[in-house]
Amino acid sequence: MWYPVFFFLLILSFVASPVWAWQQVKVEVPLEEDSSFRQMQQKALSKGFNLAVIQEASRIVPGELDQIRSEVLSEHLFRQIDDFILGYRIFSRQELEDFMVMEMEVNVDSGALRAVLQNLGVYYTSAGFWSYDLGTRGANPEDFQLLQRLQLVTGVNVDADADTSVELQRIAGGQWSGSIKHKNVYHQVSGGDLSEVWFDLWAYFFSQQEVVTTLTRELTLVTRGWATTEAVKIFNDRLISWEKDVESGRILYIHSNVPDLQAAWSLTSFNPDYLEKRLERYLPGRGVYFNIYDTNNRIR
Repeated sequence: MWYPVFFFLLILSFVASPVWAWQQVKVEVPLEEDSSFRQMQQKALSKGFNLAVIQEASRIVPGELDQIRSEVLSEHLFRQIDDFILGYRIFSRQELEDFMVMEMEVNVDSGALRAVLQNLGVYYTSAGFWSYDLGTRGANPEDFQLLQRLQLVTGVNVDADADTSVELQRIAGGQWSGSIKHKNVYHQVSGGDLSEVWFDLWAYFFSQQEVVTTLTRELTLVTRGWATTEAVKIFNDRLISWEKDVESGRILYIHSNVPDLQAAWSLTSFNPDYLEKRLERYLPGRGVYFNIYDTNNRIR
């Protein structure tokens, strides 16, 4: 039997989502006798900005950031906090016995934050750490302590059997050189401090399509039970909003079957398990049934 087919000219991608987002935060800062009201408010604002940025980072990344990693990442992002703040609104401000309490809403530049999280590697490793082999020359105990924090931010752990390898060497003048290698990917950089060289190497690494392809899953979502094409369009818009679960995608077809409509999407996800759980919470309650297939056409 032949069924008419309709197409929506819609592309699912994170670029279709807003480039800014409002985050509501509540902060407390201890009162200090030698600080003016203005100084205390500025401290509360700084703390609120930092909290809003880490909340937005947790919303953006495909996986979950535990408390320790969030704290270390927050310290790192604070160095460029002004790059992420587009504006703010103070809802309430109180001076209690020992604290100033402030409730506010912060407008965070999601696009700028996403780009930084991608360069740091956090975006790609939030759903699971990446293994790599590490070699160092000239490093002292303080350097290794710093490396532990850098590894936590980027989301990598040392494994001598890993396909990815990083070589770091202290050179003249306290500067560093380094290289990263993974199959056909190779990058070398020198100069700057250890942190600068580290993030340069991993930013290059995670910008390579060969690496990103390894981290993502290509999926086909097939659904049936839609009442109208408008309902399909509404769900399509909802998929776009699921930034943690859907990296990109496109609608494949809509079949006007009887007694219900069928629709399918091609999706890319860093975390297909999260996506499947999200679909299970959303679709069956609306009378829509689905299957997800991976690149090898296996039902998940």
